[in-house]
Amino acid sequence: MSACAGAGERAPQPRDRAFPDGFRPPISVATGQPIRGWGGHWQQPGSTEKVSPSRTPILFIHGNTEDATYWEAARRWFRDAGWNDDELWAPSYGFASTARFDANDLAAPTLDAFVSEVQRYLSAKSGRPIRQFDIVAHSLGVTAVRQWLTQSNRWHEVRSLVAVAGANHGVWTARPDARGPSRHSSFELHRDSPWLAQLNAGGEVAGAMRVMTLYDGSGRYDALFPDDYAESPALEGAINIAINREASGFFGGGYNHLELPRSPATMALIADFLRAGDEPLPEAAPPTLVQHGDQVQAEPAEARLRCAADGRYPDFSTMPLRAVKLPAGHWLTCFAHSPVSGLSSPMARFALSAGTDPTPLTLSASPDAGPYAQPLEVRLTASAPDALIVYSTTSGDPVSGSALYRGPIHIPTPVTLTAIAIAPDGRRSLPLRLRYDVSLDYDDALHTLQRQLDPATAVEFKRGDD
Repeated sequence: MSACAGAGERAPQPRDRAFPDGFRPPISVATGQPIRGWGGHWQQPGSTEKVSPSRTPILFIHGNTEDATYWEAARRWFRDAGWNDDELWAPSYGFASTARFDANDLAAPTLDAFVSEVQRYLSAKSGRPIRQFDIVAHSLGVTAVRQWLTQSNRWHEVRSLVAVAGANHGVWTARPDARGPSRHSSFELHRDSPWLAQLNAGGEVAGAMRVMTLYDGSGRYDALFPDDYAESPALEGAINIAINREASGFFGGGYNHLELPRSPATMALIADFLRAGDEPLPEAAPPTLVQHGDQVQAEPAEARLRCAADGRYPDFSTMPLRAVKLPAGHWLTCFAHSPVSGLSSPMARFALSAGTDPTPLTLSASPDAGPYAQPLEVRLTASAPDALIVYSTTSGDPVSGSALYRGPIHIPTPVTLTAIAIAPDGRRSLPLRLRYDVSLDYDDALHTLQRQLDPATAVEFKRGDD
């Protein structure tokens, strides 16, 4: 093969090098191995070709039993539509197997690490901070991305989200009494599941990101969403497009679950939606939120606040304000957005302090960390009744804008839960970090023949291996 590609040709990328030199693939929480996938510009040895992102990069997130190769047709289509290799990325975050299904709670921290590494790599290569991404997610990838955003408080880093055929309100194939390899995702995604209730609490769209959903809507073509599940993929506050129902005349109709995000017609619709978003100023810094006594304001001067009370998430439809006065007895959830830079601040929560209390703030959890055979409800209790409790199952310590504790946290998969309490006067508890291993392997270990004969026999269990 020639070392140089001719005009209009692209040098093939080696199969064992899906990412370019200098990119450090993070470890998949599900598999314990470096994630595979594709993305970035692979430089031919000796080539002086210069490629770097000039527009918001796209992350393609696959669904259950799939991997990054699912998006190869989309990769080619978006290249032809003008995106370059540094603007197109897709991780394989899980098992890619019908014998061992993926789970949202396991995918979320892997996505968190992948996004951070793409951000680091592109920022170093381009010499400017890469602050935002567009995301195109399919099926379980939709709920995994939404869980990642909720748990990581990184709403401000997503400019646009295209959510295709996601089980946002349940899927008929998921059962609350599931066994075997589909168990974790079934616990998460069955209709009326506590996990989905947590995900959708406070609002289904948050921050300044633009959201569009694409789905069947007819109840006929997508086997995962028959008639009484047909509207499950729609999100309140998003642009919701039922392709096979509302737009069947234009698109021809009949796209099934796997065809929906990667047919030429729907890819053109996705591209138009992404192009319509304003590109952020390359060198701009995001705005900030500042509290002065009983008021919160956005800085710099052109930035505007968007705030919501009682645990609701503000979104871009929320009325913009220069400043807001904190109401007594209520926490406000806010973000700042700059129409000049196109950037937003992270989500944060504020409350009016009635004074200071020298008593240390503490946080406790029940039940304790450990292995469990079945999903469980974790209750968190702060020593101060007016304290806010926030938590995360991705990585790092939560901040005030992280997932809000609204009641018992439903845990159906192996996760590490980190939580803190925050009082209105600014006191914070020490982080509470707990590992819960929800595993069929533990269930099996509890019921071995040896333990049935002698219940005092030690339980041999490999942590988190489910």
